Amino acid sequence: MFFLYEMLSIAYMSTSLLQGNISEIVSNFWLFAQTITAIGVIGALIVSFYTYRNHGRDSKFQRLIEVYKLVNTFEEREARKNVYEAFRIYMEHHYKKGMKIGGKMHFSKNLGRFKGEAFLDIFRDPLVLAAMNMKEIELQQDVERVRATFDHIGTVFESNLIPKDPLLKTLWGTGRVCWICLAQNIYIERDKKGTEFYMGNFEDFFYQIEKYRNRQRPKLPPTEPC
Repeated sequence: MFFLYEMLSIAYMSTSLLQGNISEIVSNFWLFAQTITAIGVIGALIVSFYTYRNHGRDSKFQRLIEVYKLVNTFEEREARKNVYEAFRIYMEHHYKKGMKIGGKMHFSKNLGRFKGEAFLDIFRDPLVLAAMNMKEIELQQDVERVRATFDHIGTVFESNLIPKDPLLKTLWGTGRVCWICLAQNIYIERDKKGTEFYMGNFEDFFYQIEKYRNRQRPKLPPTEPC
């Protein structure tokens, strides 16, 4: 189209020259120049748009790769393993036929809607620490690592800085199990800090996982913690 328009303009200028109409030549020359400029600007905008869009897509997938690398480091996997194990020990030893029979608890004092409620203080429970042969501070470090990682993931997810469906497809099982294991601990920390927003992005990510899980339930395989 552009080539055809250029040839027609040149042909028109040649005809005007033969007729000796200099003013018309000048007028058409500037029209031609302005048209070329306008087309060039539009073309540049189109190129810029596609470059920006592709760069944005590449950046999102780069962040997705970074998240995959993060959750698969040895330290992260070991931290999750200890969180899962502590949760399992607490539930096996302090529940019988679905009834709670013991275990360390934390009673909420500062959160209005939870005031007076009891939360399972899983990761400070003496029996859990003894069974795992760990000091409280060591287990707390693993707990903090896992919840901070998933709160970070929840942040980039909520900010639309990462492809959402591939992330959910890959991490729905791990993210769901981590929230279930850590929810009581997070409620305890919220009570201690006097805020309901602590680890809010992790919680929101869990709710997105539940929506994804409900949509995809027939297709999803049984998932073990990893």
